[in-house]
Amino acid sequence: MIFIHSLSARASANQASADTLSAKSKASWSLSSLLHSESLYFFTGGVDQYHPSFDMLFVYDKNGWGGIVYKSLDLVDHTTGINYAMIVFHKHFSIGNNLLITPNVGLNLNQNYSIADKGSDLISDLAVALKLGNQFTLSNDAIFQNIGITHDYNWTNRIKLLFKGTNFYAAALLWDRNRVFNNPGYLSTGFDFNYSGIRLSSKSNLDIGASYIAMLQSDTPRKSGFMVSFGMDLGN
Repeated sequence: MIFIHSLSARASANQASADTLSAKSKASWSLSSLLHSESLYFFTGGVDQYHPSFDMLFVYDKNGWGGIVYKSLDLVDHTTGINYAMIVFHKHFSIGNNLLITPNVGLNLNQNYSIADKGSDLISDLAVALKLGNQFTLSNDAIFQNIGITHDYNWTNRIKLLFKGTNFYAAALLWDRNRVFNNPGYLSTGFDFNYSGIRLSSKSNLDIGASYIAMLQSDTPRKSGFMVSFGMDLGN
């Protein structure tokens, strides 16, 4: 799939990126909830706050079609940018056994005071993933934000090299917020690690992660940040 741990860290590897290269005919779903020590935008490579945060992510997929519902919450201050929700739909297109293209379109809802505050807008992402072997995947996400209502367009490319083991994954990432639409740009890098080998039941497991974003260059002051995550996954 593609979208989110942009959301938080893990929306970048399983649910939020085109990291799986086979569309499933059987319906699959998952529900995850995570506590984070900080507030990172892992999909677009930025740091919002050093506040602890919480998110929930529901993912559904069948016959290559699917979507996600995502909610993020700052546990200290409800007026920060990490208080938002997303609804995103996707479609997988497989080309051979090693290439997967996944267009995504959805809605980002800013939620400082209501279900959809000023600045809420449409978003899209074109994810392209290339399988390099049994465990490695190289992917690029072309993320477009604010494309329908505010017209405050921005475009971020996220390049990710993913290694996926039996009960864990590790990813190296590079983000480029370009200046095509005359917005301030930046270049950042980071890593994302997640372990989910502790089973709670046949359909649930503990989820433990660590993530880091380092700002390499920015037109405006931006932070670097490190966070640890702890939560639970449930799914079929």
